[in-house]
Amino acid sequence: MVEECSGRRGSLDRIQWYSAAEELSNPDNSGNGVEGYWSRASNRIVLNRNRTIDGPVVRHEMLHALVRSGGHARREFLQDCGGVVSCPSSCIRDAGAPLPWGPGTPTIAPSELQVTSVVSPASPSPMIDEGLATFTISVRNPFPHPVVVQLPSGLGGGVATSYRYAIRQIPGGGVSSGDLAFDVGVTHFAPGETKRDVFDFAVVPIPAPSYGAISGIGSGITLPPGTYLFRGDYGGHSATDLGVILKP
Repeated sequence: MVEECSGRRGSLDRIQWYSAAEELSNPDNSGNGVEGYWSRASNRIVLNRNRTIDGPVVRHEMLHALVRSGGHARREFLQDCGGVVSCPSSCIRDAGAPLPWGPGTPTIAPSELQVTSVVSPASPSPMIDEGLATFTISVRNPFPHPVVVQLPSGLGGGVATSYRYAIRQIPGGGVSSGDLAFDVGVTHFAPGETKRDVFDFAVVPIPAPSYGAISGIGSGITLPPGTYLFRGDYGGHSATDLGVILKP
């Protein structure tokens, strides 16, 4: 996934992988806590043990290893691989603001975009990739000109939500959440551009769908085998619901 979005090729097998029980600090600035880091000197990726199945965090460090840089270029982390890798507030600051569109760029509602979603693999199971799978929400600008999307205001006038997911077991409970639009670039679409956001989950023999720390696995969305409806949206504009069977 990281090679595809970045257009780079490298030997990820050469990376030394480690997990750490204690809180991690940025090797370049020990005052900043981090969820993981890549070391250029040793080609080593160290992750907090609760982030070992947090796909966006893992892929963020993979991207560092592929581009061979500790920086966060906007093109790489927020454009080419935006939504595939995580980019928290420190990453966004490092990337800098996007170039503004021209003054005549129209502002549109999310409902004017094309929203689709897909689960991969199509029938996730612990027998495939140890139960790890992804739910990807894609959003396409259908117009031959750039647009800026006006997302609905956040709760209490706070930061708006861009991508959201709701995963419901039939019958039973579910999990739902979303990503806040901290980076304005998530609302700027070039002509015909498609953006996406990837939510990772794991098929695990637990009593009910959950989000949180699972002993021996890490933190993330964990779902027991069963029949589900997956719903993804961008700014409240939903893709068609997906019926998915998670196999034991």
